[in-house]
Amino acid sequence: MSEPTDMTAVAMAGGAPASDATAADDQPEKLESQTSQPDKSSLKESIISHNLERDHSDTRAKPFIWALALTAALGGLIFGYDIGGAGATFVMDGFKYHFGWACAPDDYECVPKSQRQIDIETGLINGLFGTGAAFGALFAPLLFNNKGRKPTINFGAIAFTIGAALQAAAVSMPMLYIPRLLSGFGIGMLSMCSPVYIAECAPESHRGQLATLWQLAITSGIVLVSILNIWLADWQEGWRISYGGNIVFSLALVGLLTIMPESPHFLVSNERFDDAREALGKTRFEDQIDWELDELKLEAKNAREEGVANWGEVFDDTNKKMRTRVRTGVLLQSFQQLSGINAIMFYAPNILQDFFGSKGSIYGTLALNIINFFATFITIFSIERFGRVFLLFTGGLVMLVALIPTAVLASVDSEEGSVQAIGIGVTVFCALYVIGFAYSWGPVVWVVCAEMFPMRERGKATSLTTFSNWFWTCIVGAVFPIASTASLAGCFGFFAAVVFVATTFVYLFLPETANLTAPEIDEQYLTHKATVPRKKWN
Repeated sequence: MSEPTDMTAVAMAGGAPASDATAADDQPEKLESQTSQPDKSSLKESIISHNLERDHSDTRAKPFIWALALTAALGGLIFGYDIGGAGATFVMDGFKYHFGWACAPDDYECVPKSQRQIDIETGLINGLFGTGAAFGALFAPLLFNNKGRKPTINFGAIAFTIGAALQAAAVSMPMLYIPRLLSGFGIGMLSMCSPVYIAECAPESHRGQLATLWQLAITSGIVLVSILNIWLADWQEGWRISYGGNIVFSLALVGLLTIMPESPHFLVSNERFDDAREALGKTRFEDQIDWELDELKLEAKNAREEGVANWGEVFDDTNKKMRTRVRTGVLLQSFQQLSGINAIMFYAPNILQDFFGSKGSIYGTLALNIINFFATFITIFSIERFGRVFLLFTGGLVMLVALIPTAVLASVDSEEGSVQAIGIGVTVFCALYVIGFAYSWGPVVWVVCAEMFPMRERGKATSLTTFSNWFWTCIVGAVFPIASTASLAGCFGFFAAVVFVATTFVYLFLPETANLTAPEIDEQYLTHKATVPRKKWN
């Protein structure tokens, strides 16, 4: 590879020759205008030319990049722990006795709350967490763009830690509500920033695999707390560990971040080139650094010349199809939540309790969570080979096939002898649904949203897509307890309809972005057209 071109020379390539400049001495104003304003077409040509120099056969990755991705993914583990922990407390006797949902056998004066009160409180516990996360996702760009990715992750982890500690110490339901908002705020910041941090630090050839670790960490947290819940359910105060045990992981995240580099994208965009080279030195081999650094300089120079992106430009389709990209990201995140995954994972103990009892529901939930964990590995081994669109499309088909019979079974009026048989059927089809989600809509949506936006608009645009995820998480978490009491079959039918629309959408409208640089992704969005049958999968 030739020696990297000097950035100033690249920016001015295609400008007036020296002889023209001499001849123009009698036109100082014209000359000043020519030399002070950047030649945008020339810069874009330089970016395209530089991308052509990329060695697509070089798929090497330093082991340290996996350590970095696993560290950032601890935010996902924290979130997963909360999903499995909070949901399981709803069937723990100690939790129900403490908050008046049920009466202890020796408490003869106790009057338990009505089912409607319990549904409302259950919805608030999960809904407030989602509300906090939605606001956290919107707040995150203030730190993300101005201070960096690491400070944003740190702030989110600390906010979550404080909230989790207060939840574990709660003595009344209102004392549980406010910390749920705070913990959710922290998770919202982490979910907006961590996947982007991983994607920005990862080489293109491994970006999908490494970004998938976020979802794998979520499933790991769910499995971990599901195992703990088996023993915590027998301890009257065990529910406190279900809410606060993940403090260990949030503190570990804060500690490990001290030895991780800042995102090279952020460093170059702030003209900290020596720091960027040092950061790349930790995640790239020596002969990869120069090309990567020059690529980032060209992207950053292009972003600087266009200025700081305002919200109008984020929704401007003449600006690299940004409105289309934001709409695509928002729809993907919305489909992910409206497909029913958090309703099933949050409330699996409640759903299965009707079929198998309190203890049986915890074991059934553990089985679903273990399946969720192992199915995520399908993505890690296939996302770079088959691409994003293929996984989303096939996963959607699997989810749809699972949800339809689940809705039918849930509508059957079970007699005493058939309750467990129906419960087994629901569990089997829920497991199939979880497999389909775990290798597709779970991890791949986060990967796509982390890589689909240009550097200049990335912070604002990603915050919107993440906000949409948490907005619907809040709505589903608050509404599902009441809606499922009214008609569990209706809920599954709604989820099936959403999955059908989502699967059709990605087949027609989602460009493939696997193994592409930022300029190449720009080109995909500018040229993609919906066709039947789809012409390009990868």
